[in-house]
Amino acid sequence: MKNGRKPKKFESTTIPSDFQSKITRRKAISKAGAAALGAVVGAVVAGSGGYLAGLSQAGPGRVETRTVTQTVTQTVTGTVTQPPAGKIEVTWGIWSWGVELVQDNAAKFNAWNDDIYIKVVDYGLDTFFSGISAAYTAGNPPTIHYSTPDVTYIYQQNGWAIDMEQYFPEIRRYLDDIFPGFRSGFINPDTKLMSGLPYYGGAQPFMYNKRHLDAAGIGQPPKTWEELEEQARKIKQKGICDDPIGIWYGSWGFVEVGIYDFMLGMAENDPGPYMWDENLNPIFNDKGSALFRSLKWQLRMIHKEKLASTKGVLYDEAQAVNAFGSGAHTFFWMPDYDLAFANTPPSKEAGNLRMGMNPGTGKVSAIYRSYLVSKATADKGPRYLEAAWRVMQFVGGRTRNGKPDFENGEYFVCRRLNNEKGVGPIYISMWEDPKYADIREAIKSWVDPEIKKQVLFNTYDFFNDPRMTTWWSEWWGYWQAGVARPAIHDLILGNVGTSDDDILRVLNRIADEWNKKKKESKTGK
Repeated sequence: MKNGRKPKKFESTTIPSDFQSKITRRKAISKAGAAALGAVVGAVVAGSGGYLAGLSQAGPGRVETRTVTQTVTQTVTGTVTQPPAGKIEVTWGIWSWGVELVQDNAAKFNAWNDDIYIKVVDYGLDTFFSGISAAYTAGNPPTIHYSTPDVTYIYQQNGWAIDMEQYFPEIRRYLDDIFPGFRSGFINPDTKLMSGLPYYGGAQPFMYNKRHLDAAGIGQPPKTWEELEEQARKIKQKGICDDPIGIWYGSWGFVEVGIYDFMLGMAENDPGPYMWDENLNPIFNDKGSALFRSLKWQLRMIHKEKLASTKGVLYDEAQAVNAFGSGAHTFFWMPDYDLAFANTPPSKEAGNLRMGMNPGTGKVSAIYRSYLVSKATADKGPRYLEAAWRVMQFVGGRTRNGKPDFENGEYFVCRRLNNEKGVGPIYISMWEDPKYADIREAIKSWVDPEIKKQVLFNTYDFFNDPRMTTWWSEWWGYWQAGVARPAIHDLILGNVGTSDDDILRVLNRIADEWNKKKKESKTGK
């Protein structure tokens, strides 16, 4: 914490090992992002280098997984085999989650295609982005790889990643099928071209414990923030839950939930942007801003009304999901996919938890990950670029038997990710077209598919508010402490006061830090 202050330690319940193993995906991505900062941020506008080809021969249908260590020379451990003669090799850079499914998808593609060979390259968990960045620096990046919005923009600024629309204008057809609140995340803010296709996406929706509401005689979840406060007070007074409003302020939940979910829900008649204007000047350090209003409400709930607490400052993802799943809170905000774990055995509240629309505007933050293709691939020539595009369509678009087919194909890999791993798609058709009925059926045991679809229609791309910058993550503290996170944590904890003037003082301070980083940046964006 800032100035050495630390919040009091709160008692927490034990998280079952089985539960912890189920949520390694987001934990893995969080670790990868944290490791990325040192390796990536300092490299903005660096050279992209060349590409180490490595065409060779191996048996058809085989999938090779390599583990890359965190070195600039990209040392590879394990046996490196060659693709079959005449096949173009496409290296698919992944983080260590769902590796067996990735391998199986690659094997299916290789069996269906006799001219392209996918080689899976596993860059690990903690070392994913540092490994990818080292590979770019050394001139041998993967052909296609996962990415997060903050790192994507840095790679674009470096000239390392390409906009697929520049080479394949037809990619734009996919944009209309993506839920509106996610679309800006796949557009390069500088070129206005589509960079790639989605890996997965979701939201951080409002959730509630129906058992608590029933016990209090409450028939419907709150539709307004006033109703939320009234219901929380009634639930606490009846002794049903002592900490009814759970607010997740820890780790990456700070930005997505603690800041944006509340700010968005309270931003009546305000479409955004909420934090910065079009010239990236702060607009949040004002008593009329959406951020000021939401922080004022939260501080009142915690320090005056006692309907919420500061426990959420300590929550990581596992603790947040476990807290809601154990009944510690009646109302909560967290990733949609985490409800699958909180609302099923061995969770104490299995079957009692519901997803709902955020009080007020209904808006919540959007979360998504994408596929990027390296510029080194384009530099190798049209055949390699075409191969990368075909693989991108297979892993993130519509194909039939491994071949691109936008008109009549299906989202083969996206469907498998949802049905086998709980990673939801952000394509509208997958929530509405009868041929994807299995997508909705697969999640019925823990969430109402119709509610989830409504939530996805009410998302806001907080990564682009109004656009991404190279210092965004560092300032927010998205992966690590940063500037804003410890400053607002001090405010939430009451360490620097809770008055309107105290709130404004903190917001002015972090606004000054934003302006400093903007001035110090190499590109000003």
